[in-house]
Amino acid sequence: MSVRIGIIGTGFARRVQLPALQLVPGVTVTAIASGRMERAREVAAEFAIPHAFGSGEELARASDVDLVLVSSTPDCHARQAIAALEAGKHVLCEKPMALDARQAARMLEVADKSPGLARIDHELRYEPNRLKAWRLLAEGAIGPLLHLELVLRPYLRGDGRPQAADAPWSWWYDAARGGGILGAVGSHLIDLCRFWTGSEVAEVSGRTATLVPARVDERGVRRAVTADDYASFVLRLASGALATITLTTMSGHGPGHFAQLTGRDGTLVLTGETRLEIGRPGAPLEDASAPDELWERTTPNNMWARSFVRLMRDLVAALEGRPATGTAATFRDGWAVQRVMDAVRAGSGGRLD
Repeated sequence: MSVRIGIIGTGFARRVQLPALQLVPGVTVTAIASGRMERAREVAAEFAIPHAFGSGEELARASDVDLVLVSSTPDCHARQAIAALEAGKHVLCEKPMALDARQAARMLEVADKSPGLARIDHELRYEPNRLKAWRLLAEGAIGPLLHLELVLRPYLRGDGRPQAADAPWSWWYDAARGGGILGAVGSHLIDLCRFWTGSEVAEVSGRTATLVPARVDERGVRRAVTADDYASFVLRLASGALATITLTTMSGHGPGHFAQLTGRDGTLVLTGETRLEIGRPGAPLEDASAPDELWERTTPNNMWARSFVRLMRDLVAALEGRPATGTAATFRDGWAVQRVMDAVRAGSGGRLD
């Protein structure tokens, strides 16, 4: 029996999730929702989806939907995920989970009472090299983990400028709607720190900044930027490991995603989306990259799309009672990540009790 999927949102869902779902056996997309009904109908026609809705809450209550993908803007996540869970549906919610930890706590409370599965789309847990790093750490390949350094320095465009140098204003630059680099990417990196160490964040210190104060929207109107396009913070994990994370949309050079995990007996280095290396004391780094059988099968061909396919395959397996191949992030994980982001935005730092 096919798992019937309803999708709320027509941005990321249209670009990444709908094409990726074509590589997930046992699913059928039966409904799509957008805040604009005409947009929902356009995407429904493009992907041959039977039903279109003008609100996420309406889709959440649809009788022919088993699993709701909440892929709307973050300011809508709480009310739409709660509507779906209260209707007894399974939910996969995009990150950041909500606007703040208070909203996330309410979502978690509803999820704990719901018969539905409730997960967060932290798909990098399923990226082959990041998953292999987790396994190597668990095996003690580099000894006890001492510290982690994670960096996002964007790739350059064809003209040599940072990708976000003159990007038009959109909700992504509006804090009230949940925009910003901390929520968009920082949430993933915080989750990876927790995933790799198997422990919670005990202490936070850092801050965010807005480096480009205004941008022009698609109509040519100059708009203020209220969301962060830079964040830097330090975490102390309950395991004792320290993590430093730096995110910027404006760097003109860099490897894109980079992580260095330093243990007592060695180092793991992740560069970009496809390379994992391991180093021993006194020896050069050795290639330890994991193969990716989905390479060039997704549109777009990036780690986000490929990892989303694997996450969805695992969710379908769980719904069908088959063993999972990974560990999908729960709503409790999403709430824990949200608490860290709230502390970073506050800029005061301190313990997370």
